[in-house]
Amino acid sequence: MRIAQVTKYFYPHHGGIESNILGISRGIVEKGNDVLVFTSNIPKSKRYEIFNGIKIFRARNLFTIFNAPLSPGIFIGLLRNDYDLIHVHFPDPFNSVFAWLASWIKRKPLIITYHSDIVGKRFYHLPFIHLFGWVENRILSHAKKIIVTTPTYVDGSRALRMFRDKVVIIPNFVDERVFSPDTDSSRVRERYGLANENVVLFLGRLVSYKGVEYLIDAFRGIKNDPVLVIAGRGPLKKKLIKRARGIPNVRFIVPDDDEIPALYSSCDIFVLPSITRQEAFGIALLEAMASGKPTITTTISGMPSVVGDTGILVEPKQPKDIRGAILRLLSDRELCRYLGKKARKRVEDKFTLEVVVEKMERLYKGI
Repeated sequence: MRIAQVTKYFYPHHGGIESNILGISRGIVEKGNDVLVFTSNIPKSKRYEIFNGIKIFRARNLFTIFNAPLSPGIFIGLLRNDYDLIHVHFPDPFNSVFAWLASWIKRKPLIITYHSDIVGKRFYHLPFIHLFGWVENRILSHAKKIIVTTPTYVDGSRALRMFRDKVVIIPNFVDERVFSPDTDSSRVRERYGLANENVVLFLGRLVSYKGVEYLIDAFRGIKNDPVLVIAGRGPLKKKLIKRARGIPNVRFIVPDDDEIPALYSSCDIFVLPSITRQEAFGIALLEAMASGKPTITTTISGMPSVVGDTGILVEPKQPKDIRGAILRLLSDRELCRYLGKKARKRVEDKFTLEVVVEKMERLYKGI
């Protein structure tokens, strides 16, 4: 098989969707198939290269609006090359139209991975969202199959409800060899002054939909112990640091990439307090679960399907509930160990790259 993957960003751009596409593409190639990735040249890299057996075509970006780069060269690449099917990743307004048109012109089946709904945060986003919603409906109608990462996300998505008969559930994955309960965390604990501390960890981009401010507020009622470690970068960092003033046990760090597995291993509890459907899955949850850690997350979106019964769910935007869950786990070490072991087992059964690639290849072959 020859699979055309269409995505606005790809390696070396870092992000959850990019990691997902890279891992699956590599797995599909290892099974003897060809994968061609059509993407924007953001960040600037070679216009064409082969990486891990994946053929990558990067097109020049003309401009970017609402995190959607316009790279018409992707459409040209889709017309010029040969493949058996097109797999495009939503939300991606411009490239989804390119993939849709190429599918019609070349008479190749179209598959969509629907990573998340588009959520407007400002009034000037609304015309763009309404326009794309009209186009999106037609693209979804044309698609042979729509991949969604959790069943609960389908239930809450207005765009997906009328296409349930096309939906296939294929989750995200985590490398259980990299994220492991056996990872040595001593160096990370020493570097960040955590040697003798109980650690509650958040790791991710510091953006509005992550709800980190509510986790900070939860610590206003917790004295001395534990330490809240907020790891990551993002546009809200200064605002969050200001919000944490007067709370002595909150620390902001920016770990190196190679420290991340050890950082998960160093924590006692991982918290993902996301508040909107922009957080469709929560790959950080999988990384913490693979590291054998109990998790606390919210009831929205796909997170309940990810953690199952291996963590504690709270309502979004409720610092009191987050605080109560943290204190409950810290007061019951046996419960922490029990949930951590169950979380690791859940990852091994449902969320490894091997499991996900097997499902994806079966879908490709069926189409």
